[in-house]
Amino acid sequence: MGARQPLRQVFRATKSLDSCTSSTGKRLYSQKLRTSNRPGISVVKTTPSDPIANKSQRTKDTYATQAELEKALEEVKNTSNALLSSERLPSEGDINHVLGRCKTIAQLLVFELPTPSLDRTNGATSALLSLDESSTKKVPLHKLPSALQRMVDELSDVAYSIIKHPPVFITPAALELYVEIQATLGKSLTFPEVFQLYASKPVPQEGSSPIQYSEQNPNKVANAIPLSVADRALQTAINAKQLVVAMDIIQAAYMTKAFRRAKFVRKGLLPATGLAVAPIAAYSIASQLAILQTTMDSAMATNVAFAGILAYVGFTATIGVVAVTTANDQMDRVTWAQGIPLRERWMREEERAAIDTIAGAWGFRESWRRGEEEGEDWDALREWIGRKGMVLDRVELMEGME
Repeated sequence: MGARQPLRQVFRATKSLDSCTSSTGKRLYSQKLRTSNRPGISVVKTTPSDPIANKSQRTKDTYATQAELEKALEEVKNTSNALLSSERLPSEGDINHVLGRCKTIAQLLVFELPTPSLDRTNGATSALLSLDESSTKKVPLHKLPSALQRMVDELSDVAYSIIKHPPVFITPAALELYVEIQATLGKSLTFPEVFQLYASKPVPQEGSSPIQYSEQNPNKVANAIPLSVADRALQTAINAKQLVVAMDIIQAAYMTKAFRRAKFVRKGLLPATGLAVAPIAAYSIASQLAILQTTMDSAMATNVAFAGILAYVGFTATIGVVAVTTANDQMDRVTWAQGIPLRERWMREEERAAIDTIAGAWGFRESWRRGEEEGEDWDALREWIGRKGMVLDRVELMEGME
């Protein structure tokens, strides 16, 4: 998630609701709850009045002025208030559309435009649409004027209020949009809470009046935080130098049962299924091989061939599993403590890698200075890592200590 999408894609995405609703198949509930085309919040559809995204209304200036940003932010706030105050369940399209507008404004607030390439005769919209990944530069938040910093805070609050609103069902697309908004704004404090809401927020029931809610199982595979989203959130907390928030993100995303089950389904289910059906396949092959020989009884030949095939598959699979679970080339400062089972090491590798990223960000960059860190934060981090069956800066693996 480290790469930013070009702004041309952002503006193209905010012109329709359909472009924001293509990735909702990952959560089964969102397929049946948010697919209706019933009338939504009417104010959400009034996008042509946006002075930033509407090309026909911008012909003189080469950048979004503070007044235009204020107007755009006010429109988003009004749209959000209308969505949150409606008695109906907000549709998935309405939610993603408002979050998409928030994402657009967030990028306009914190990204600096390349002034040499701007053409004052074409207007700001055409200039923004011509931007690519290499032509924008993010302005540090502490260097923004106070007025823009206030708008950053307000925009962050708007996005948070939408996600936390009880009738709003958090789909994978909405979660990704929210994380992108807050990451762009440099706001990571709400990520742990939102990740917990994603997995355990009560689900509003369609057609109920007043709105009724049903509990959902936070441990099911569909409620796992996508790895790319979790990585983006973690990097935002690291950039903001918020150690506690980074630790909470790991707790709420990488360490959940849903995350581990999702990894098993994604990477381990097929090999496990193949291993389970291996005896049946081996016996079938052994039976066919026994027919081709005449040196011993058919039943004995079947048993011998079955044992040989099964032994070969078992030994080969064991070597492969050990090779995969003991690989350590990707480890930097955080390694596993002795006694941790290999299956647990494989299942928790993303968690270890995330903790390793935190340790690398808070420690010295120079490898020869590792082990000299001190302070309350570093001591707390070392103790926290130790409680998770890991070791920070194992002495025998440090440079010069082989």
